[in-house]
Amino acid sequence: MYICKPERNALQAKLLIAICALVTIALFAASSLIAQYSSLLNFAGVAALAVSILLVVRYYMTEFEYSVDSESFSIVKTVGTRKQTVCCLALDKSCELIKMSDYKLLPRDKKAIIKYSLNQNIKAESYVFLCDFNGKRTMVEFEPNAEFVVIVERMIANAVNAEEDSQ
Repeated sequence: MYICKPERNALQAKLLIAICALVTIALFAASSLIAQYSSLLNFAGVAALAVSILLVVRYYMTEFEYSVDSESFSIVKTVGTRKQTVCCLALDKSCELIKMSDYKLLPRDKKAIIKYSLNQNIKAESYVFLCDFNGKRTMVEFEPNAEFVVIVERMIANAVNAEEDSQ
């Protein structure tokens, strides 16, 4: 089994927390200073707080771990001490592994119906794992390193060849 854990962009994480805190504090401060629009600014402050919590949990507190073996590709999500297997996909049902930039250029009928984004960083150089899941074309976007990409491509080729040989 091969495991890949993407590195967190520390500058991006610090900037995310700082911007979220500043925007939320500024909106609540403005609501107490500008009495005429205080209810509107309070509402905007609560909305900013909710979005901030969502972004911090999703991009700062969440860690992903990608793994592949001869039969499956799986992703484990860790938030704090809680670990959860997000997906475990059979390699013989996989179609291909391509860069996200190449996926965007695919024609509409080749794109996936079901989409998952499992990146740890915002604006990461990600890859797309395309497969058939319950009869529907599915994509899983993730951010592996170059060595892991080579390993996954090799495992997909081996699984597809083994499937063809068994038929």
